[in-house]
Amino acid sequence: MGLGEIFSLASAVVWAIAVIMFTRIGTRLPPFELNLAKNIIGCFLLTLTALLLEWGQWFEMPLTDWLILIFSGVIGIAIADTLYMKALNTIGAGNTGIVAALYSPFVIVISIIYLDEKLSLIQLVGLSLVMFGIVLISRDKNRNVQHQKSFWLGVLLGATSVFLTALGVVIVKPILEQQPFFWSSSLRLFAGVLGMLIFIGLKGQWKTTLERYQQTRSWKSIIIASIFGAYLAMALWLAGYKYTEASIAAILNETTSFFIVLLAWFFLKEPLSKNKISGLGFAIAGVLMVVLDH
Repeated sequence: MGLGEIFSLASAVVWAIAVIMFTRIGTRLPPFELNLAKNIIGCFLLTLTALLLEWGQWFEMPLTDWLILIFSGVIGIAIADTLYMKALNTIGAGNTGIVAALYSPFVIVISIIYLDEKLSLIQLVGLSLVMFGIVLISRDKNRNVQHQKSFWLGVLLGATSVFLTALGVVIVKPILEQQPFFWSSSLRLFAGVLGMLIFIGLKGQWKTTLERYQQTRSWKSIIIASIFGAYLAMALWLAGYKYTEASIAAILNETTSFFIVLLAWFFLKEPLSKNKISGLGFAIAGVLMVVLDH
């Protein structure tokens, strides 16, 4: 197992920890405001790290790399996160989780076209097992949707969100391999935060957003969870793409779902159903096939 695979799996674990922490917070902040706060904290910490470890190196980055990083942040964070939250509100977490299983196929297809990557037959079988396992886990929380029109709208929103996330990370892989890592990561996240702030301005929701931030009493917990979710997990996630093929990193990122299930069982005492146990088994088998064949 190489450095990239280790980073990708570590990212999945750390993000799962962050999800459990956010769950335990029980904050009254709506998803958009919570996501914005998380990203602002992450952007601040990534920039601080870049200043400490990569001082002055950003001056050497060409304009094209800046533009690609900004574009990636806008589509992969600002737009994709907003669409994902709309999907959650439309079809619920269970259905959105199933749609999110499209992430690996999207990354693989885009990587084949954009980066000329390839997967072996064994790795493709492993990918299928991971996806099947994630679907089993997601179906355990599935809920019926009353209106079929709303359901397909939610599926479209979720699929578009996942596609933009995949596109955003694949196009920055060559930059991450050549340019200062923390400057690249912080610039990308800054572009995403800026896009979210512009969205608030266009919707005329500045007053409402500020009021929601003033009313919350969970800032200490939010900051700690954001350090895990938007700083450590983000850095490890991008590092995985820097040091291994994007398609491999994407498959390993999918393991977040079963790490969440295990942590929720251990810390939150959520029951392990047959679907969850079966899904964990398929996903673990698929990951082993992908990693051992690389």
